[in-house]
Amino acid sequence: LDLGTLSSNNYAFNLINGNLKVTQASLKIIAENKSKTYGQSNPELTYTFSGFANNETYGVSSGVTGTPVLATSVTAATAVGTYPVTISVGTLASTNYNFIMANGGLRVTKATLNVTAQNASRVYGSANPSFSVRFSGYKHGDTTSTAVTGAATVSTTATVDSSVGNYPIIPAL
Repeated sequence: LDLGTLSSNNYAFNLINGNLKVTQASLKIIAENKSKTYGQSNPELTYTFSGFANNETYGVSSGVTGTPVLATSVTAATAVGTYPVTISVGTLASTNYNFIMANGGLRVTKATLNVTAQNASRVYGSANPSFSVRFSGYKHGDTTSTAVTGAATVSTTATVDSSVGNYPIIPAL
């Protein structure tokens, strides 16, 4: 210890050291939010760090080693919705940091189902026939009876008076 400018006419100074305890800084490990379309494989689950001290980054300079473990229950067949992505310490280790884990989410969005109007024909002067549609693009064994409710509306610009030619058959929801 250094006395600096301390002085006394009546006392001598006895210098006694104190103790400065340096504790671990908190380092947040965050599971990044992801999204995917129903029927697709899961995207790669990733994470980021927040809170490194002294301009450090992951690796040797920070003394942080190992990797966290990311997990989700989502599969290619999981229904539309948002599901947790959990993150745990895994093999992460550090002398200078304690870890705070922050879970993320995996959002499953709707897949596209094609609704195709089926071709039809009629004789000039006759009424239009009944129209139908065909669905395509199902995932994981889904079918019209298991994945679709209601019916598509199908129309055409052709009337009983329309001349010979081709007219669009238009599906609508």
